[in-house]
Amino acid sequence: MYPLIVALDTNVLHALDVAKTLKGLTFKVGWDLIFEGGISIIREITRYGDVIVDLKLADVPHITNRVIEKVVERGACCVIVHGFLYPSVPRSEYVYVLAKMTAPTLYDEMWERLLDIEGIRGFVLPGNQPQAVAHARSRVGCKYRIITPGIGAQGGQPGEAIKAGADFEIVGRYVLEEPSRAAQWAQFKPTCFNTP
Repeated sequence: MYPLIVALDTNVLHALDVAKTLKGLTFKVGWDLIFEGGISIIREITRYGDVIVDLKLADVPHITNRVIEKVVERGACCVIVHGFLYPSVPRSEYVYVLAKMTAPTLYDEMWERLLDIEGIRGFVLPGNQPQAVAHARSRVGCKYRIITPGIGAQGGQPGEAIKAGADFEIVGRYVLEEPSRAAQWAQFKPTCFNTP
């Protein structure tokens, strides 16, 4: 397994084709694919690898937990929720907290505070900002996973976030356009965790 999460931000047929081609890797499924393929697309993609569901959930804990249960029942390993819910972020081994976006947002003013959240699977940090990844890793040690979007089209270079402390880099367009590019991640080793 490479320290790579392939973001299947494309249509259902292309997503399934890429997942089959890259069987054994980890895949990220978001709203776009779920709206097109229905919630059953999660189960279909899990035939080829682990699935992280990126819904960036932002609701009261009761509702957020119900949604998390539904996607986990369909085979997802984990779900991404918005960090701005803090202190009401659901605590679960299935939860990745979005601590900082790849583009400028209000998170830029508060993201470091979110690193104090405990009882979760890990954090989502911008792979196109390796200094933020390095800072987060120094704060959380190997207690939590760090996964990082923003590689390729958003300016992050393959392997840069992993060298800064990430466990996985999330890549969409760069790999979707040419799935053989996934092999570039064979040379990189996750900082702390080798499972998503």
